[in-house]
Amino acid sequence: MADLIFSAKSFVLAAQEFWLLIWHSALGLPAAFSYRKETLRQIYTIGVTATPLIILAAMLIGLVLALEWGNKLEPFGAKILMGRIMAVGTIREIGPVITGLMFAGRTGAMIAAELGSMKVTEQISALTALGTDPIRRLVVPRQVASVATILPLTVLADAVAIFGGYVVAVAWLHTPGKFYWKSALDSLAWEDLAIGLLKPFFFGWMIATIGCYYGMTTEGGATAVGGSTTKAVMYASLGTLAADFVLSKLILSFFR
Repeated sequence: MADLIFSAKSFVLAAQEFWLLIWHSALGLPAAFSYRKETLRQIYTIGVTATPLIILAAMLIGLVLALEWGNKLEPFGAKILMGRIMAVGTIREIGPVITGLMFAGRTGAMIAAELGSMKVTEQISALTALGTDPIRRLVVPRQVASVATILPLTVLADAVAIFGGYVVAVAWLHTPGKFYWKSALDSLAWEDLAIGLLKPFFFGWMIATIGCYYGMTTEGGATAVGGSTTKAVMYASLGTLAADFVLSKLILSFFR
């Protein structure tokens, strides 16, 4: 019973700290302009350096999905639908989710490890002692950079995955390329674009916030930094998948 009460108290305190971080970072959003150099540095670190990883992951996913779907459609003579399936499926789900998971694994871990190391070496305490708000100085630039970079990376992932489907359709399934692209473009609707473009904004903000939270609340030495990094990746990944379902449901309800 005592363990249950302790766990409940710990959960409530953690939730309180998390929401306070969200509130203070929202109030400190203009600080992104005050710390422009830091924000731009984070945009490069979080977004630009992640581009090769996103391209490779999207291409492989596009190739695999097109190959699997093509083999299922071929017996029914429905290979011409490959473009439609790849375009709608990629823009609505595959692109945002793959980019979000890559972000959770890479960016979430990087932010948690960096801030966790600063916390255990008392660099964050030093910033506070010098009169600098660590949330405005450290958290807000990372949130802004994550939100600003995940959308173009998602669009890039969509394009690469759809192109991967085109390669499979033409090279292995012997589908005329013009039919693939016509099917892909004709099948897209505003609803698909809305779902595919709104999700990344929330994913980027959520992943950065979770990474910052676990980094800022790290207590202990190097082992604690590793634990915080693991938790950040785990909860950011699960949060991405859960948010994907909730956002899909909300957006679909809106368009109906």
